[in-house]
Amino acid sequence: MNEKEFAAYLDAWLEPKRDEIVDCLVRLIRIPSVGTEPVDGKPFGEEVDRALRFVVDEAGRFGMKTKNVDGYAVHAEIGSGDEMVMALTHVDVVPIGSGWTKDPLGEVAGGFVYGRGAQDNKGPTVACLYALRALKESGVPLKRRVRHVVGGNEESGFRCVRHYFEVEEKPTYGFSPDAMFPLVYAEKGSMNILVTVDFGEPVGASETDGHTGPVASLEHFEGGERPNIVGEKAEAVLRVRKGREDEVISSLESAIPKAKEFAGGPGPLEFKFEKGEGTVKVESKGKAAHASVPEEGTNAIAALLYLLGTLGPRLVASEGIAFAAQAAAIHGEGLNIRCEDDISGLLTCNLGVARLERTGSHRTLRCIYNIRFPVRASGEELRQRALSCDHPGGAQIEVMSVGKPHYTDPESFLVKTLLRIYREETGDNSPPMAIGGGTYAKVIPGGVAYGPVRPGEVETAHQADERISVDELMFLVKIYARALFALAVS
Repeated sequence: MNEKEFAAYLDAWLEPKRDEIVDCLVRLIRIPSVGTEPVDGKPFGEEVDRALRFVVDEAGRFGMKTKNVDGYAVHAEIGSGDEMVMALTHVDVVPIGSGWTKDPLGEVAGGFVYGRGAQDNKGPTVACLYALRALKESGVPLKRRVRHVVGGNEESGFRCVRHYFEVEEKPTYGFSPDAMFPLVYAEKGSMNILVTVDFGEPVGASETDGHTGPVASLEHFEGGERPNIVGEKAEAVLRVRKGREDEVISSLESAIPKAKEFAGGPGPLEFKFEKGEGTVKVESKGKAAHASVPEEGTNAIAALLYLLGTLGPRLVASEGIAFAAQAAAIHGEGLNIRCEDDISGLLTCNLGVARLERTGSHRTLRCIYNIRFPVRASGEELRQRALSCDHPGGAQIEVMSVGKPHYTDPESFLVKTLLRIYREETGDNSPPMAIGGGTYAKVIPGGVAYGPVRPGEVETAHQADERISVDELMFLVKIYARALFALAVS
């Protein structure tokens, strides 16, 4: 069976399984597989383990060889031979978040499957699982084994695949369906930076100092869920000298236009104030997005920090708070790390998590920034620049981690083969690209990211109402089956 004959076989094979494939995806989405603390040999918690076991059970039902690698990842395999072709996906997801109009744990409506993970990355996981099934049931002889590896920690550290490849072989050719089409051959490096701001004594409730000195201090701050998500919500509580609450609220309200200008993004950005006796609570709400494209979100954390910083000397540690906001400039200006190259473009910066922590009477604001830096940039040089950037007393900078960029030759056999198949299936001759997102392709020698989002489609990963169309899910099964066929029989 040649490629053309296999493509025709797929068309006939797929349609009767349409409802079955959708049902499989919905059942997987219903497992809320957000990573948690390890329990009983389950390194990413009970729900991630349940999702991994789901994949093993389904693959076993299809007659594939399966393996659970210490709870970190699982794989399903068909065929024989010394060499191996791999598709690498994941079943862990980011937290559900807010703003959903459909069931975040799986709903089919209007030709779409909704739910956290539908696009990132449970939809592609199910598509690859059925792609292997199609290959197996076609009976086509393969020169290489075909393996589908599924990890459980892609969203928060890649520990799953690091462990997996310590004990399992790496592929001859491999791709990860966790980005966009037509193909991603280069991925930016990553860096997490921690900025801490230490606070002095809090402001008291009385007005013994009259109208001189600070009138407010930060008592509580919380915003964001993960460094790799643009913070959608944040809240702060200020302790304010009695009788000065209205003054503080009025000052903050007058600075809202500047805060909106600072935050940028597509909006909306809203602030809500609540006056108490000696307190002012401020809430902000923006728009979530993936940290690799912070300009597509509106960062409620950075906006709220900026707003608080406009109080100036009236707020304890206002310079440190203002610096924490400025450090969130989306191209790294605030940390003196702005740079770009001709392959992957500008560096991006996202303030994803901020918390006010207490140790006794000591208070520290901790802010984590997720950086994506260009392929040609030096991570070590950027680390040094960040550490030495100008910052006020009371603020400290720490580089928590640095991940290398990834680059695959656009002229390689893998790239040319996958591009050809995509173009044959779609008629779209868009060029391959470089992105800011970090995918599993980084752990595959010579690997690339391949789908699932086509040019012009809305990417809904990490957002409310994450979804994938049923038609697109069927397309993914076909294109991944064709890709694995071409790589395994060449």
